[in-house]
Parts: sequence; structure tokens; C-alpha cells
Amino acid sequence: MNISSGKTILIISGGIEAVDAAKRAKEMGLTVVVSDRDPQAPAFAFADSCLIADVYGATETAAAAERYSRKIRKIDGVICVAADAPITAATVAQRLRLPGLPIHVAELACDKLAMKKCFVSAGVAAPWFTEVRTPQELQRVAIERGRDLVIKPADSRGSRGVQRVAQVEDLTAAFMLARSHSPTERVMVEQYLSGPQVSTESIVMGGRCFTPGFSDRNYEYLERYAPFFIENGGDLPSHLPEAVQAEVRDLVARAASALGITDGTVKGDIVVHDGEPYMIELAARLSGGFFCTREIPLNTGVDFIGAAIRIALGETVDEADLAPRHFVPVVQRYAFPAPGTVVRVSGADEASKIPGVTDVIVTAREGDVIPPASDKRPSGAMILASGSSREAALTAANDALALIRIETA
Repeated sequence: MNISSGKTILIISGGIEAVDAAKRAKEMGLTVVVSDRDPQAPAFAFADSCLIADVYGATETAAAAERYSRKIRKIDGVICVAADAPITAATVAQRLRLPGLPIHVAELACDKLAMKKCFVSAGVAAPWFTEVRTPQELQRVAIERGRDLVIKPADSRGSRGVQRVAQVEDLTAAFMLARSHSPTERVMVEQYLSGPQVSTESIVMGGRCFTPGFSDRNYEYLERYAPFFIENGGDLPSHLPEAVQAEVRDLVARAASALGITDGTVKGDIVVHDGEPYMIELAARLSGGFFCTREIPLNTGVDFIGAAIRIALGETVDEADLAPRHFVPVVQRYAFPAPGTVVRVSGADEASKIPGVTDVIVTAREGDVIPPASDKRPSGAMILASGSSREAALTAANDALALIRIETA
């Protein structure tokens, strides 16, 4: 079934990573509404209408969407792009009676403790975990199980407050940092499992899971930024053996089923430890970092964001449209400026002319303050490159990064 003309899609989040989604929706003949609390949100420039509402304010966004749908134009679907706000999307869907996750499922996907309990009950392999309520309890767990642990907020977004306990000097400070990023002030620890990590991007339709997005995560600065986990991009296609990749896809499907996700998109974070995949987390949303909007289409030829939009509208997607057509090597890397105030940015034009470089996105602007690396990636630019081999793509990406100059004072 094709998308009917005249439909309207609400995109929650107007950040730079949502721009491609807005553009693709327009290409598909949809009316595009974007919601964000920032009046200068980049995706607003590509929307037909804008709603000023907090991405993470579920009630606020739902009220704004309801007013718009009732008074201006009927909204037919809602999708969350590059923002960990499935509860907001689910609340809008419930209020407007649109396709989408039930609110209780979205809440599960945002609560790491509840999520891991679902995994355990369903037999989905995941690292050992437990809640810690005080710094003293954290110290006790570290003594009993050793310090090869990861501490994190139970319900925060991204890597905020996440630290590797083995590289933490002050456990109390680590606990307080994790708790400060939890809206419910809950903290958990889980076993740190060594091994390659991968990110996946999947479409779930009628309980069946399709995973065209499969990227090896790049952690070359793991020691430099310890105890924090600072990712520096990813490589596609994955270097994992095909048999292991099949196990990862099966793990993602079972994890989505364990959370009750039968239709929608899921983003998986998986570690392969001693040859076996373990589910670290599963997010009920589209990923950021241009993974679903640029990397997957470049790597596989799959129009992932188009498929996700159609699912959000309650339409069907042909399984053949989710099957990779090719596997072009793709490398993504970030530039990490020195901490300080940005005084000059240059080199983007030269970097974009390097053969194989497909995207140069500079996010740092003069006057921006680059904080010291902590639990948030301090990137100032992103390079996306492709080539006949991973080595060729990596060389192009690194050559482009060398030309980017983000000077700070």
C-alpha cells in the first residue's frame, strides 16, 4: 500500500539529525510538522508547520499536537528522530489515536532496570545487573563482584552519567553523578563485558524484526576519556562473522518481543563477549548520529527512514524494501576539539572535496563552549566516507578530519 496523498507526519525533535527525516517526508508527499522547544531548531526550516514544545515533555507535546490536529490539520502519524523520547511519541499517539507504542511499552524502553528484568524473564542474554541505592551499596557490590562494572542512571538518555567503575577513583562521586542524571534518582550497575560492540537499527512489523542497520562501534578513545565511554563513530558493514551477526539479529528480535514491541523501530546496543552477543540496551526510537538517515542508505541502499515513516503512519512496508541491495564500506568519525570557547572554524570545504567523503557536518560555531570530555561526546564535526574497502573509506575519513580546524581559547 502506498502512502496516500495529503497525510501529515509529526516529527518529534527538530535537531540537525532530524533534518533528513523532514526532507525525506517532504519527498514522500507528506505534510511535515516538527516539534521542539528551540525556536531555532534546524529541522524547522524544512517543516510545513512548527510546534514549540519540549521534546521530553510528553504532556506538553501531546497537547500542542492535539490543538494542531483539531484546529489546523489532522495529524496521521508521529515519529521520534534522534531523541530518546518514545514516551512523548506514545503519549501523542494515544491522545490522537494514532499508530504507535502503548505508553507502558515506551516506559519500559526508557527504564533500564525494568527493561533488563524483561530480558531476564524472556531469556534474552544481557549483562548481570542490579540496582544500587546508596554509595555504600555500590561499594559492597564492587567488593563482592569486583570493580569490572558499569554504573549508570536507571532512566537517563544516552551516555549521561555512565562510567566504568574499574576506572573510577571515587565511588561516591560516581554514584552521585549517575543519580544526578536520573529523573527518578535511581542508579544501577551491570557487569562490564569486554568485546566488540555493535549498533543495530531495526524495523518491527507485525512482530517480525528486520535489521538492515548493523554498525561496528568505534571506541579508539576508550582509555583517553576513561571512566566515560566516548564513541568516535562506526564502521559498516560489520566485521563480525556472519553467524554471529545472525545471532545478534535474533537477539534484537527477541529483545523487542520481550518489551512488547510489535510495530515500530528499535535501536540496539550489543556487546559480543567470548563470541556470544549480549543485549546492553534496546531503545524504542530511531538513532542519532545520522545512522538511520545517511549511513544505512549509503551502506545498503535501504531507505530506512522512509520505511520508518510509513510504519508510523500505520502503513505496510514490503519486506523486499528492507533487504540490503549492496554492502558499500562506510566509515563515520567525529572531530573532538580541545576544551574552551570556539574562536575559529575552518577546513570544511577542503575536507568535503576529498574523494570518498560523502558528508562533512560541522556543528561547532564561533562562541560555542566545548566542555572537557565527560559523559557526553564533545564532538565539533562529523565525517562520513565510503570507499571500495574499509581501509579506503577510513583513509578518506581521517584525511578529512585532519583538515577540519576547530580552534578554541
